[in-house]
Amino acid sequence: ADPTASVDSSREGMLVYMSGKTEVAADGTTASDPTFGVVPTNALKLKRIAEMYQWEENKSTHTTKTEGGGTRTETTYSYRQTWSEGLIDSGSFDDSSSYQNPSSMPYSSQEFAASPIALGSYTLSNDLVKKINWYLDLNNDGSLISADNISDEYAQQNMVVHGNGFYMGDNPSYPDVGDMKIKFRYILEGTVSLIAAQTGSTFSSYATKRGGSLLLLRSGYHSADDLFTLAERDNAVVTWLVRLVGFVVMYMGLKMVSEPLEVVLDRIPFVGRFAGDLMGGATSIVTCIVAAALSISTIAIAWFAYRPLLTFFLLGIVGGLVYLMKRKVESKRYEEAGQEIPVVNAIPIFKDGHSGADYV
Repeated sequence: ADPTASVDSSREGMLVYMSGKTEVAADGTTASDPTFGVVPTNALKLKRIAEMYQWEENKSTHTTKTEGGGTRTETTYSYRQTWSEGLIDSGSFDDSSSYQNPSSMPYSSQEFAASPIALGSYTLSNDLVKKINWYLDLNNDGSLISADNISDEYAQQNMVVHGNGFYMGDNPSYPDVGDMKIKFRYILEGTVSLIAAQTGSTFSSYATKRGGSLLLLRSGYHSADDLFTLAERDNAVVTWLVRLVGFVVMYMGLKMVSEPLEVVLDRIPFVGRFAGDLMGGATSIVTCIVAAALSISTIAIAWFAYRPLLTFFLLGIVGGLVYLMKRKVESKRYEEAGQEIPVVNAIPIFKDGHSGADYV
């Protein structure tokens, strides 16, 4: 669809592709921060990033085995000062009396957007505006960020201009707990490309036949094919991350099942700890292989309806892993048997009168 043409009602509810320049509508308001009086020209979005200097607790846990199959866990706590956008609750610290943070932040991070944002004869919906996220640092030209523009009385009394933002505290070079710094990022008007369902003079998510939704937007010019390709790439990354998490969870579950065996071996006098560690390493390898086989099987079953050839390929890999494990176990069994069975002489139990051959 042509963004410069008038709204075509015949495309109502249809999936459309559009590329053009986004800008603040003629009757709209640009993105601005009214508290600090920051009003960039032609800004689609403005982000205030507010950080406070606070104490942060780091916990380190070390677990060691003891004689008799038990364990001893040692936890150590360390503290450091850091900038954080969120309020860190020092009341939950192990040493909360020595390391204390303020109970509140006078200012928080916040996003501001122009309203409405136009794309030719159309306007972007809130869902599309949320997808505009290619922020750049806002550089102060001397007047854009100024203490004179601050409307909040508390900020007027405590904030000073520092670099490309504001600072609240005695010395920005040597911050103290409770000091705050505020900086800004913004997005200017520019070209975007989108695929969405046309809804009146704006856009909404398109409902697919498989029950999903489709709403794509990218910065710059992209063809419709490019937008679909980029979306598939993003979905593939997310999908494999979810699969990796599933594998890790499955591995941890199988490892927990094998832990009682390690504890039993740990209780053996003199060699228990060594035997338990050895068994722990062996079970880790085995559970990793089993978790991989189960994960691949799950993926293959999920893909069967859409990619049957790939399903059979993955199931073949699982079969190969199972076969290798079986061969490894049998080989170990044969080696142990060969060492334990003694060699004995054959004893004749029948004699052939014609040939004189002995049969065993």
